Amino acid sequence: MTDRRAAEEFLNTAAQAVSELSFCEVKDRYLAVDGRLNPVLARAAIPQDYDVRRLNGKDAVLPCAAPGWRYALFTVSEGKLNGCLVLSATDPPDGPKLTQLRTIAGIAATTRATVSPGESRDDAMGQATHSADLDRYLLSLSARVLELEEHDRIRHVLDQVATRNLEQSDTRERLLAVVLSRLTGRPIYIEDAFGKISAEAGIGSTFPYPRPTAAARSRTAQLWMSSGSPVREPRRLVALALSHSEVLGAVCMLETELPITAANVFALKYATRLLEAELSHRRALALLELRLGRDLVDELVSGMEPTNAGVRTAALGYDIRGPQHVVVAVWEPPRTDDTVVVALRRTLVELHSSALVSRRSEMAIAVVQGDPLGAEVYSVLAKTLRSATGSMGVGGPCLDVGHIPRSFSEALHALRIRSASIDCYGVTRFDQLGIYRILDTAGSEPGLGGYVDEWLGTLQRSDDSRGSDLVQTLAQYLDHGGNYDSTAESLAIHRSTLRYRLNSIRRVTGFDLADPETRLNLHVATRAWRLRPHGAPFHTP
Repeated sequence: MTDRRAAEEFLNTAAQAVSELSFCEVKDRYLAVDGRLNPVLARAAIPQDYDVRRLNGKDAVLPCAAPGWRYALFTVSEGKLNGCLVLSATDPPDGPKLTQLRTIAGIAATTRATVSPGESRDDAMGQATHSADLDRYLLSLSARVLELEEHDRIRHVLDQVATRNLEQSDTRERLLAVVLSRLTGRPIYIEDAFGKISAEAGIGSTFPYPRPTAAARSRTAQLWMSSGSPVREPRRLVALALSHSEVLGAVCMLETELPITAANVFALKYATRLLEAELSHRRALALLELRLGRDLVDELVSGMEPTNAGVRTAALGYDIRGPQHVVVAVWEPPRTDDTVVVALRRTLVELHSSALVSRRSEMAIAVVQGDPLGAEVYSVLAKTLRSATGSMGVGGPCLDVGHIPRSFSEALHALRIRSASIDCYGVTRFDQLGIYRILDTAGSEPGLGGYVDEWLGTLQRSDDSRGSDLVQTLAQYLDHGGNYDSTAESLAIHRSTLRYRLNSIRRVTGFDLADPETRLNLHVATRAWRLRPHGAPFHTP
């Protein structure tokens, strides 16, 4: 085969491959013979010939008098120029399509070059037999090139989220949701580890889907880890951010009337990896701060020199100056890990309260800056933990580091009062204890023990001997202000049973329950009786 015939083969193969594309067509062909480009079809010279030759084998846009786009695509094999294809299109193709054009033309020429000039006619016939396979291969490879170009674009756009400086009102999750929604054209919701929506973007309702249960999230995690692909759930695709099989968060892509594409899935998975890196980094910082702060909190509530406290708290970004108060929390069932501690930290951040948080055994402790907290801290913490079976105590405010141990003692006092009350779950502030502030919950003072024995001793001994529950009945009756209906309901007994028990109390004690002074003393005594440790009676010395 001569050089001309080889060049023709290369050029024809490239032209055939390019003609399969839908966005452009081959308008003219130039053959390179002895280093000069000549039109394949003999004709008179036209300005285009000069424009093609002056490019010296470099692909470029050609001048075009008529509307549209015209392009010179050169074919090269083994470093040698074979020819040029003049392409046209109504609109200029984008960058990925141009890359596709160059790739297809280059692969076609290379593939054709594998047929050596010395091949027999049978070999040539065999090559022709596989031309259809070659065409399919070229189209498949072209599609793969476009896919890789699209993936590269998606990665580039999403990577900017990780490096962008955030505005004060923005969060990394919010920015990631916005960018992913723009890339995919779909509503995006980002959830935290507990299934609560932390960021959203795109068109969607406030509550687009039910909050997943713990069992549903566990199932999704198993499917995600086994397949490595987003899990299809009703109305959405879910991809999880994990750390050692623990769910840190999730990215949810809502379905629309348009089908979900492979590019959408790739963008969702890549965005989830970025979220995973962000949340893992935050967790690592939180655990480090927790470890550094644990000893500091223990020293603050035990008593610490003010100057040293100021230096060490400042190193953790905490201002120990100004009003401080101590918060303690325990949850049922008991938690021996940092679950409650981490949740309490998140709660105080959500309430915009600066705090140092630590743990002692099963109890979470926080030294909090600012005004004392109320019921909102319990409700947010219970919501975060998905459990309302906890008790909290809040100590009184202190203006000096040296008074933090006193606030801690008050918080423990409030916690014990809450735990021993009728409604044992919730939060109690020390400054709202009222008469409980003068009652010792351990019942160790002789005067208090004697007081309780004076007013309730006879009734206690009657309960012990008869196996009755008259002291508890009296306590409930007084707590409910003498109301028969609410008292009977709290004791889960009938009104007639309550009336019988109250008559028994009057008969055993000889007290007139209608006398205001008697009722006050009995009420104080029953409150103190409730706080005895493990149900043990008070003992006088």
